[in-house]
Amino acid sequence: MVNRDQQSLEHKLALLKQTYQQNLQTELASLCSMLNRLQQTLREQLMAPAGEGHDAEEHTPREMLTDVYRRLHKLAGSAGTFGFDAIGSQARILEGGLKRWLEESDQEIDLQLVNVVSSQLQSMQVELIPSLQSAPTIEAPQEMDGSTVTIWLIEEDAHLGRHIREQLTNFSYDVHLFTSVPDACQHIKDGSPDILIVDAMAGVGHLSPLQALSCPLLFISDCDTFDARMRAAQLNAHGYFLKPLNIPQLVNRLEQLLQERQSPPARILVVDDDQQLAAYYQLVLEAAGMEVRILDTPRHIIEQLRSFRPELLLMDVHMPEYDGPDLASVVRQYDEWSSLPIVFLSAEMDLGKQVDALSHGADDFLTKPILAAQLVASIRVRVARSRTLSALLNKDSLTGLLKHASIKSSAMNEISRGYRQNYSVVVAMVDIDHFKSVNDTYGHATGDVVIASVATLLRQRLRQTDMIGRYGGEEFLVVLPHCSAEDGRKRLEDIREYFSRLRFNQGEQEFSCTLSAGMVCSIDVAENDRDRLLVLADEALYRAKRGGRNQVCQ
Repeated sequence: MVNRDQQSLEHKLALLKQTYQQNLQTELASLCSMLNRLQQTLREQLMAPAGEGHDAEEHTPREMLTDVYRRLHKLAGSAGTFGFDAIGSQARILEGGLKRWLEESDQEIDLQLVNVVSSQLQSMQVELIPSLQSAPTIEAPQEMDGSTVTIWLIEEDAHLGRHIREQLTNFSYDVHLFTSVPDACQHIKDGSPDILIVDAMAGVGHLSPLQALSCPLLFISDCDTFDARMRAAQLNAHGYFLKPLNIPQLVNRLEQLLQERQSPPARILVVDDDQQLAAYYQLVLEAAGMEVRILDTPRHIIEQLRSFRPELLLMDVHMPEYDGPDLASVVRQYDEWSSLPIVFLSAEMDLGKQVDALSHGADDFLTKPILAAQLVASIRVRVARSRTLSALLNKDSLTGLLKHASIKSSAMNEISRGYRQNYSVVVAMVDIDHFKSVNDTYGHATGDVVIASVATLLRQRLRQTDMIGRYGGEEFLVVLPHCSAEDGRKRLEDIREYFSRLRFNQGEQEFSCTLSAGMVCSIDVAENDRDRLLVLADEALYRAKRGGRNQVCQ
């Protein structure tokens, strides 16, 4: 009886959630529609001749934005109750920002502000799409950490399309094949892809509906002319690849695009005594997906840096107690913040004073007033550059994996932690078989492609909590925390098998490669010998090599 009651309760809850899902989808669509109308109203006002009056409207822009705020407040309070935590959190951020803006600002509504709010609402819609799909009735084994990336491939040549789909599937992508752009457009109602790959000859004149999906677009073509590449650039393509396709090179670009989209939110510390302006900056940056904290007491800046650890400092030049340049000089006295990007934001128009401010250690100077889009773009560029520089210090340029010293240090730290906290850690050495012959036969450039492909495959088919590094040459070190020997072996066998299916091209020649791996599990080694785990994994790798290669030895 208890079981029946429990099942009945779960069924009712499931029905309630399903009903709420449908209402949530409708509400988000309605909010997006309202923001679209507001955007159109503001554009018309901007385009109207100076001094020309506007017809009385049913609702003013401020009234419409107030209505959006109230509805977001309701969403923020209800979404989490039904399990839509991410949407609830996003609604809470927008609600708080709009509340500050509406209460504290007497300015006209900024079109850029409306644009970023609209963009965030559209992102919330996209985030809801996977949960609206019915759950599969058959449980599939979990092959990789994170959701599967969906690619729409539009290729007129069906045979070539199937070949490309097969190769991309080996890299764990979910590839949907279409033979023309109109054919793909008919499936928009069924969902949208994460990335579009389009044959330049497959009817790009009808590409507009697909461009509206706002996902990265890549072109593939057998035409390498300036006009063809310019056409791709005009269509905002993120890449242009020539046939026959270098699949590993294409996959590397796909990975770059996905990493850019999936990177953690940028952390921004705003230092400004004008609370109204600071709140506006916070709203704009949070609506663009950043994490923002406001500091209106400059003397506490070092404490905030240590607790929040921002990736960029956005600071006013003129403040009542301390000037921005002096504050920047104090920040630069600390080694740990010596490379922190500092951007001044001020109404100061004197070029000499701007240069003086920059000489105190700032990286950029933005002049108020500033459009929201310009502020967001400037911050994103600075944070991206900072992250790139940080990656260059610790990561291998070819593979994007940790360098030898970094992965070795990370491995030893994780091994020690595993023994202390009593969980198993699998350590593995992975090596490309007969790699010297690849370089000798096809050249070092092709060898680099093979190495990069191994790195990509390792990233895709291992968990985010796993550590991967290029140990040297064609050898990789993999560390799998909280992993048994059996599970570790399965993961490595999975990677070995997938890699053997890949096909590489050098001119008209096609070839494949294999991997060998040696592994050891910490649970099988006494704690006193923990420093030998890397050596034991290396010895297991040599046993795999001597045993015929293309295998995993333990």
